[in-house]
Amino acid sequence: MKITYGSSKKGNVSEALKNITEPAALLFSVANEDMLERAAKEIEKAFPGVASIGGVGQAYIDKEFFDVGITVIAMKEDIKVVADVLEEASVMPIKYIRRLEHAIRAVDGERRKTACFDICSAGVDVRAVTTLSNYLCPLGYDLAGGTSNSAAVACNGKIYQDACAFFIFKNLKGRIKSYKENIYIHPDGDAKQFMVTEADPKDYRIRTLENTSAEKVYTSELGITRDKITTQTFKNPFGHVCGSDTYIVSIKGVEADGSITTFRPANKMDFLTILSMGDYREVVQDTVSRIHSDLGNAPAVLSVNCLFRYIMFNNDHYWENYLAEMCRSFSHAGMVGVGEHYNTQFVNQTMCCLAFE
Repeated sequence: MKITYGSSKKGNVSEALKNITEPAALLFSVANEDMLERAAKEIEKAFPGVASIGGVGQAYIDKEFFDVGITVIAMKEDIKVVADVLEEASVMPIKYIRRLEHAIRAVDGERRKTACFDICSAGVDVRAVTTLSNYLCPLGYDLAGGTSNSAAVACNGKIYQDACAFFIFKNLKGRIKSYKENIYIHPDGDAKQFMVTEADPKDYRIRTLENTSAEKVYTSELGITRDKITTQTFKNPFGHVCGSDTYIVSIKGVEADGSITTFRPANKMDFLTILSMGDYREVVQDTVSRIHSDLGNAPAVLSVNCLFRYIMFNNDHYWENYLAEMCRSFSHAGMVGVGEHYNTQFVNQTMCCLAFE
């Protein structure tokens, strides 16, 4: 697969598309939701029938980063792509599963060569990821994607509220494989776990851990005060222990009753641990090495980076180096999201991607 792109700081869609030719798929990002409908319609008009999905957020292509206007990522060569959407994603996306089935048939889906990349409306991740993964993963099709910083997403020229837009890719030259990059570790190798004893998953609220207020457990373990909690998550997010893996749960806020709100729900009886930041430069190198080990000289990687990762990398003056490191090995493009999707899991503070052989 080959990736090209165009952008316009002024939000001029024609300018962003002027150097794009014969795309098989178009992934676009706009700076705010007011731009989404116009951009979707103009892209469809310029390239009628070409699969396209879009959302709100920053974008990146190789060393370039775009946080204003519109950015369009074009993919072509050696791929078949279909775009569609699951509506009512916060309530019953399974109602639209025929669209996913049709997309798989349309690309002639094949195990290890077929994968899904999705963008969903903010707040609908859990049901969207569950619906997609329950169908895709048993068939051997990987999933990666993320969350638009908006209530709406675009698909094939139309705008949908409360929805999950997706691409189904088939690589005609090799495999497609998903990856998850976690830059956090258990401190000193200690996997101390805390059971969630009271929670409100619908409100993304953890009330108690081991029958003690979530606030007290978190502050006591880290030796910090209550007012530091929302910034401490950059260094010490929660981790949801799931089998042999750990999935990151970012902290959003702390409430008067000592409960902690998060960007990903936790359920009663879940086990959480408090993570520490590892050597993220080394982790990024390991991700690149794993992709090369699995796929050889992978020509393209399509990813979603968490907004918190971007903020932290940027504050540490590492973001530009991160982009340079990734594109040193393959063409790398994607968007900054407010949530990430990896196969069966909705995660935070993570990079998730599809790599094409």
